[in-house]
Amino acid sequence: MRKRLIGALAMAAVSASLAACSSSSGGSADTTAAAAEDGAAAEGEAEGEAAESADEGEYASYPERAIEAIIAFDPGGGSDIAARSILSYTEEYLGEPFAIENQPGAGGVVGWTAIAHSEPDGYTLGMINLPSIIFNPITMGDQVNYTMDDFAPIANFVSDPGTFAVLPDSEIQTFEDMINKAKETPNGLRIAYSGPGTSEALTLRRMEQTYGIELREVPFDGTGPMLTALLGKQVDVMCANVSEIVGQYEGGAVKLLAVGAEERIDMVPDVPTYIECGFEQTQVAMRGMAAPAGTPDEIIQKLAAAMEQTFNNPEFQEAAASQNLPLDFLGPEEFQAEIDRQEQFYTEQYAENPW
Repeated sequence: MRKRLIGALAMAAVSASLAACSSSSGGSADTTAAAAEDGAAAEGEAEGEAAESADEGEYASYPERAIEAIIAFDPGGGSDIAARSILSYTEEYLGEPFAIENQPGAGGVVGWTAIAHSEPDGYTLGMINLPSIIFNPITMGDQVNYTMDDFAPIANFVSDPGTFAVLPDSEIQTFEDMINKAKETPNGLRIAYSGPGTSEALTLRRMEQTYGIELREVPFDGTGPMLTALLGKQVDVMCANVSEIVGQYEGGAVKLLAVGAEERIDMVPDVPTYIECGFEQTQVAMRGMAAPAGTPDEIIQKLAAAMEQTFNNPEFQEAAASQNLPLDFLGPEEFQAEIDRQEQFYTEQYAENPW
């Protein structure tokens, strides 16, 4: 950079000298002044390039130690398994390990709050789950100590559609059958779901509004208890994510009526979407990584690049398939745009009709 600066100044000086030899005294003064201005501009440009180079080099050695990764749910759950798989590959590309810390509680609020209020130095990040992380500030207000502005998205990895499942011998064999049964028996169709304030709760509320029905919504703490209740015929239908029940579907233990993706998914290609069934609604749970807001963009981009390498790694893709993870990569800008879109949509939905 110093050589470029000296060269720029030398060129300016030569130009000024040549102009002086070929002009009158008045023209010489003007040309010399112009050359001085050119030299000053060159010097300023060189200094700017030097500053830019220094900024780029500031994080060249990142990371230099282990990175804490906060998971807002218990060990062994879907989020925990997905996060550990993603990070175990990503650390190979970064050259430093991830120290995973599970901080469950309040449906993810405890862990997400910890991520939001961590030091934005690139050494703390965590998994965020959409739309649940968005719902909490909307539905709980000041009871939640974070907003979506407190996060710097890095990458989304999983987009897991919702689904409705029944037993194979159920009288309900299609999405239309389910709606008709609900119409025939107000507050009689028992649907297991994950509780108020979730994407499942919103989907069920929208169904009631769309079709003029009343459902008997039965909340459960997790997919396992829901599935047990369905198999025991304590409920008629269960609403969950596809990845959580695809094993039972492939084994013939349950039948899927529809999925909440915009288009049919490769995991269950024969199952129609809600939209195909006439229900204009999507229901997709997303899992991605984010850091605290204020984390330098150079670090965010470096993390995102390593995670994209993970996503494209055939071994990771094979491992994800064995875990029934519906992969869907979004980089920092795309992920932020999706968060913004969902936040606006759900804020408007909740204002119209709280769920």
